[in-house]
Amino acid sequence: MKKLVLSIAILVGASACQKNFLELKPQSQANVDNFYKTANDFGNAVNGAYDALQMANQYGGDYNTLVETRSDNVLDNDPSSSAGLRYNIDRFIEPTTNTVLRDTWGSLYTGINRCNLILDKIDAVTIDAPLKARYKGEAQFIRALSYFNLVRLWGKVPLVLTAGTTTEARSYKRNEVTEIYAAIEKDLTDAAAGLPASYTGNDVGRATSGAAKGLLGKVYVTAKKYDLAVSTLKELVNGTTYQLLPDIASVFSVTNKNNAEILFAVKFKKGGTLGEGHGLWYGTSIGDNIEPSLRAAYPSGDKRLPLTVQVPVPNNILAVPRKFYDDLSSTNDVGNDFPVLRFADVLLLYAEALNEVGYQADGDAFNVLNRIRTRAGVATYTNTQLTTKEAFRSAVINERRLELALENDRWFDLVRTGTAVDAIKVTGITMPAYRTVYPIPQSEIDVYNSKTNFPQNEGY
Repeated sequence: MKKLVLSIAILVGASACQKNFLELKPQSQANVDNFYKTANDFGNAVNGAYDALQMANQYGGDYNTLVETRSDNVLDNDPSSSAGLRYNIDRFIEPTTNTVLRDTWGSLYTGINRCNLILDKIDAVTIDAPLKARYKGEAQFIRALSYFNLVRLWGKVPLVLTAGTTTEARSYKRNEVTEIYAAIEKDLTDAAAGLPASYTGNDVGRATSGAAKGLLGKVYVTAKKYDLAVSTLKELVNGTTYQLLPDIASVFSVTNKNNAEILFAVKFKKGGTLGEGHGLWYGTSIGDNIEPSLRAAYPSGDKRLPLTVQVPVPNNILAVPRKFYDDLSSTNDVGNDFPVLRFADVLLLYAEALNEVGYQADGDAFNVLNRIRTRAGVATYTNTQLTTKEAFRSAVINERRLELALENDRWFDLVRTGTAVDAIKVTGITMPAYRTVYPIPQSEIDVYNSKTNFPQNEGY
C-alpha cells in the first residue's frame, strides 16, 4: 500500500508527514475530479486509506506509546531518547507541544480525509454495485476506526465527514463526544451492510462485515450501550467464521497471518523498498520495559505469560516481547501485523456486556469468559468465586489485561472503567486525574485560537 502514498497524498493534499491538520495543501480540484473516475481509481484510493493506518504515527509505532506505554503494562525507561518525548507520555508529564501527539493527530486526520474523498466522489461514478458497496464500506470502516481512536485519545475533536478545503477547515470546532460516537456507529452500521463476509487472494486482510460488527460492538461497550453490544456481538460469538486458535502463540506468528482469530489487523510486510515494514515494537536496550505488575498478574502456568518475555533480536541491540517477535530483514525492518481486533477480544467484550445487562450466576457470560481461561491453561471461574456483577466485571477487565497485553486495549479499559488513577499508582507513578485524555496539540490550539470553539482540554 505504501507505493500509493505519494499519489494519494498529492490528490488529497495531506501527506504522511503532515504535522498539523490545518496544514493541508490547497487541493487541485481538476486533479481530484479527474482521478476519481474508474473502479481502479477508487481501489487505489482505498489502498491509500489503509496506508494511513500503517503510518509510524499510528499502528506503525507511536500508537503503542500513546495507548500501551501510557497504561500499567509497559514502561519507558529511557528519558534521554528523543528528548524524552515518549518517556514523558509514560510519566504523564507530556507538554501540549509533544510532537508524538501532534503527528498522531495529523496522521489520523490524513486517513479520515482520504476516506472522505472516496465517500464524496464514489456515488457519482458508475461502478459494479457490489464493488462500490465494498469500497464505501472499507472507507467507512477506516474512518470509524480513526474517529474511535481520536475520541478516546482526546475527547471532543472536529467531526469532519466531507473533504474540506483549508479555508473550510478553519471554521471547524471540537464536536461533542456524543456526536462523534453517533457518526462512528453510523459508519460501522453502514460498513457492516456493505462489506463482504470474506475475501480471497490478494484481498484477504481487508475490512469485512464481521470486522465492522466487531468494532461496532466494541464501540457500544465503550459508550456503555450494553444491550446493543450484546445483540451486535452475539452473532459473531455464536457464528462459525471466527474462532479461538488452540495455541495462543500461533495467533501472532508471522507465518500464520489472517488466521481464524483475526477480525482485523493492520498489515505489514518487511524487506521491501516501499516501506511496508515497521520497526521493532516495544523494543528496548535498557532493561525490561514490561511493567512487573503485568507479569505478576498471570496465574501459574498461564500460557500467555511467555508472550510478554523480552526476546533478544539477533544482530541488534534490542529485545522485544515474544508476542511481536520477528527476524529483522536485510532492510532492518520487521513484518508483524498489528491485531486491531481479534476473536478473544470479542468474547471478552460480549461477556462484559452480558454481565452489565444483568449478572446471572448460571448465565452465558461465565461460559464465554471461561473459553478464554481454558485456552490459556488456567482454572475457570465459578459463580461461587464471582458472586456479584462487580466481581465479574473486575474479573473480565483483569482477563482483558492478561489476554490482550501489548495490543493497545489496556489504557482504554482503565479509562472507561474509571480505574486508571489507581492502576497507574501501582507502578509507582502518580497520574493526575485529568490526564485520562491527552492535551490537544498546541499547534491546533494556536491555529484556531478560539477558547469557545477550540478550547484546550481541562488541566493542560
